[in-house]
Amino acid sequence: MSIAREYTRSLRRHLRCRAVWPPLLDVRPGDYGVFRGGVFVRIGHVTTDFGVPVVVEPGGRRADKFQYHSEGSLGFGGAAELAVGEAGAALDINLSRRSSFFVSVAELDVDRLQSPRQIALALRERDDWPFLRYFVVGELFKGRDLLFYGSEAGDAGVTLRGDPPELLRFQQFGRLGGSLQIAATGDCRLQYRGSPEVTAAIGLNLFRIKRLGVAPLAYALATPPAAPRLAGDDDELDLLDGGDDDDDDRFDDNGDDGDTRLA
Repeated sequence: MSIAREYTRSLRRHLRCRAVWPPLLDVRPGDYGVFRGGVFVRIGHVTTDFGVPVVVEPGGRRADKFQYHSEGSLGFGGAAELAVGEAGAALDINLSRRSSFFVSVAELDVDRLQSPRQIALALRERDDWPFLRYFVVGELFKGRDLLFYGSEAGDAGVTLRGDPPELLRFQQFGRLGGSLQIAATGDCRLQYRGSPEVTAAIGLNLFRIKRLGVAPLAYALATPPAAPRLAGDDDELDLLDGGDDDDDDRFDDNGDDGDTRLA
């Protein structure tokens, strides 16, 4: 399994969202796109391309930090080792397996569309909106101090060096201090680093628009602990459950999941 697939499965399991891939990609609520290779690919924005206005509102704090290693550990688990010596402190993160990665972000917040149902109704009035083909970003998970390192082949690693208080701050709060030095070893070709000043999108939740139905919609995808309600046959939106482990390849390119009732 590729890093992109493993990464998005991890976010679906722990944050109930799909991954923004590659990290640091510019995505916002109201964007639309398709799935290719199990990954959401942005095409455009519903306002720019279809003239449908959107309003984005804060969806609340999801976590003060999120750190995950592909070996299945929230935080660092047994895949990292902190050593303190005369030259300072070093945190070594192991990426020895194939499709290994480590991701860290501070202040994980959610932005969401204020009224996805109204957006759906407006798009349904257009003759050029392809029903069930395009997915619309309804919620965006974003944070500061993004750090993402990955190795497709394995046999790699990442070392963070700095003062012990700075490394401890990174472990506890996900903060990347200015004095921290980061170096990768081995076959570590995927390297993304954000900053405290810029929020980076790491995850999203999506919906599709049906041809029929006018029933009200309960839209609360990012509200824990309750799972999101999937739209029924009488709703205009077809929500993708962020915690669903089904393979997104079934949506690739044509967006058709085989449910002819929605055509």
